[in-house]
Amino acid sequence: MQNQLKILLPVSILGISLLLLLSNILEPKLIAINKINENMLDQNVKIEGTIEKVQNKGSFEIFSIKDRTKNIDVLCECNLTLKNNLTVIGKVQEYKNNLQIQAEKIIKK
Repeated sequence: MQNQLKILLPVSILGISLLLLLSNILEPKLIAINKINENMLDQNVKIEGTIEKVQNKGSFEIFSIKDRTKNIDVLCECNLTLKNNLTVIGKVQEYKNNLQIQAEKIIKK
């Protein structure tokens, strides 16, 4: 029993560490903006679209990105221009009863 514990504990810790590492590396699947809903709050999503509007807020920007289904606001510490095509990976948040995405990764196409 004592020998089993000496083996199982390090293996369990290694497994948990590997799962945490993989969850940070793996990207979410691409979804349409109109599929984003309140049930996805605090979850990571991946969307693609075109920038329709940019608002500079000093230390960050808010831009509206539109795909063929809908548009959504994205917050980022970035410098973007209109009509750029992007892929955005970020966390779904709610602000003043509107869903938005806090960008974690932006890929220009």
